[in-house]
Amino acid sequence: MSKVEVNAKGIKNRLKSIKPYRSIAEYIWNGFDAGANTIDITYETTELGDINYLSVEDNGAGIPYQLLDNKFKPVLSSEKRESELQHTLVHGKNGLGRLTFYHFSQSVEWQTCYESNGKHYEYVISADESSIDQYIGSKQKNSNRENTGTKVVFKNIFDLSEYYVKNTLIGYLIKEFSWFLELMKEWGYTININGDALSYDSLIKDKETFEFSIGNKIFEVQYVRWANKLNRNFSRYYCIDSNGKFKYSKPTTLNNKGDEFYHSVFVKDEYFDSFKCEKKEGQGDLLCLNTDKSDEFKALVSAINSYLRDKRKPFIVNYAKSLVEEYEKKGVFPEYNANNRWEVMRSEDIKETVKQLYQVDPRIFSNLNTTQKKTFVSFISLVVDGGEVDDLFKVLEGVVELSSSEREVFAKQLKTTKMSSIVRTIELISDRYKSVEEFKKLVFDPTMYAGEVPHLQKMMERNYWLIGEEYQLLTAAEPKFEEALRRYTYLLHGDNEKKSIDHEDKNREMDLFLVRQGKRNKKIENVVLELKHPTNIRLGKKEIDQVYDYYQVIKSDSRFNGSNTEWKFYLIGNKFDSTGYVQSLIDSLKSHGEPGLAFLGEYKLYAFKWSEIFAEFELKHDFLNEKLNLELNRLSIDEHQSADDIVERTRSSDSPVELESPAA
Repeated sequence: MSKVEVNAKGIKNRLKSIKPYRSIAEYIWNGFDAGANTIDITYETTELGDINYLSVEDNGAGIPYQLLDNKFKPVLSSEKRESELQHTLVHGKNGLGRLTFYHFSQSVEWQTCYESNGKHYEYVISADESSIDQYIGSKQKNSNRENTGTKVVFKNIFDLSEYYVKNTLIGYLIKEFSWFLELMKEWGYTININGDALSYDSLIKDKETFEFSIGNKIFEVQYVRWANKLNRNFSRYYCIDSNGKFKYSKPTTLNNKGDEFYHSVFVKDEYFDSFKCEKKEGQGDLLCLNTDKSDEFKALVSAINSYLRDKRKPFIVNYAKSLVEEYEKKGVFPEYNANNRWEVMRSEDIKETVKQLYQVDPRIFSNLNTTQKKTFVSFISLVVDGGEVDDLFKVLEGVVELSSSEREVFAKQLKTTKMSSIVRTIELISDRYKSVEEFKKLVFDPTMYAGEVPHLQKMMERNYWLIGEEYQLLTAAEPKFEEALRRYTYLLHGDNEKKSIDHEDKNREMDLFLVRQGKRNKKIENVVLELKHPTNIRLGKKEIDQVYDYYQVIKSDSRFNGSNTEWKFYLIGNKFDSTGYVQSLIDSLKSHGEPGLAFLGEYKLYAFKWSEIFAEFELKHDFLNEKLNLELNRLSIDEHQSADDIVERTRSSDSPVELESPAA
């Protein structure tokens, strides 16, 4: 009897976090590490579905008797680790995996057969949970078995069932061994569970085999994208020789990007028959041309990385779209008025920028809680609106490390987004100028015979942005107050019941009724527009009193009022009457600094001439239009363009390619 080098308490302390599914996986790896290409897992159950027999058998080289102590004693410095060269497929790390059985069985037995000098020998090794720091090896004897291998039999099993195998163990084994089975498929590697081969087809999302031409050499390469992350395994590329012997592996450059692009790349070629991995720079085998430091191998790795980046592009674009959709559902993006074209464009700009930034480096958006997401997206929105790209890079550099190429790509993408936004905004402003010119004709040209209701109200209904970008049109075409109240309560509270108002003037009609709900302080701002015919009516006391009557109806119903509710009335006509009544009201309130303010109390009343409304538009939009055109010209300058760059650029406006002449 021999003892391992760590006592039972120390062993169990090191292995306490191991789950049964991971333990069984370790026994499978032991078989593959021993050179097996087939692993057979066999189990039997009771009538209640509990497992009362379990074994893991491999067709590997077995455990040579003279190496028994080396295999079982040094549990903290496994011979696998000490002997492994850089980049091998040896899986064992601490030599502890073979002792994890105690998590689901009381004892274990290794029935092993190995070959020595042309003869087969067999013997049994056993261990018990009660004395896990001990192992017993029987005497070896000649064996009649045709093949070598080891069969691990677990005894007195507990807490394992057929349900566990089918719903937990198999899923874990698929994510643990899929890459390895795919890599070694050509050499017949398989894992069987009660005779059925473990299938990992459900884990494969995309698969492709192709060739790379490097110098005079053609390499066969296989790419696999996995539906889920593999167990404790980076996305890597693997190199094996013509005989299926593993030679090299290294993580690809697209790990930890936060985009769920899980992949493996397999290269199988005779080039690796004589391949060696140089342990340190400058200490390679001078007689070996095929090494991981050779120009040919570096060119192969570069080609693989380039291929992976191309494969990732459509995948990450789709994932970026899904991210934006998720952010929309969870309310991460700033609130924008869907009825306002200007705000809709701003909303599209920020979403497009998030997509582009995600494609540069998805890690930026990983591991953020909802508050952090909202804060970060709001900051990006400020950058998009202000065009200060350098400020964004300063923040990003504190979160992720962007290469110069990634920074350049994103800068160009932001520039494109900004240019697109400016162009669309200029087009919107241009349309508004046209609308205003048409509006002027209705107001100032008597030959148009424009009516108050059919023309002026209709035109203002379509262009109420003249009053403010932030409002939502609630009612138009002179609805009665009861209908306005129904729509009002539906907008604010989702209540769509028929409403009634108890007031003698409840059938009075408003021209236009606009509503805005504040985003920060939840304030509800209500605006009523009263438009007067430009030639027939001049604004005076009668029109001021009409607005007062409107407010009395509003004041009479508590559903129109609240502590967070404000009311504003806009009285718009072509001229004030000769009494000077309206102008005197405005003059008396000039100190408040609000143009057109004619009454300040429970509500606010503004009186404007049509000419003032149009002048305010031109003053604001002339300045904005000039700034946007200057910004567009600045962004359009590309100091690094050449004539060839211009000619070779593909554009959506390009004419169809010239047809080739038919063959003679």
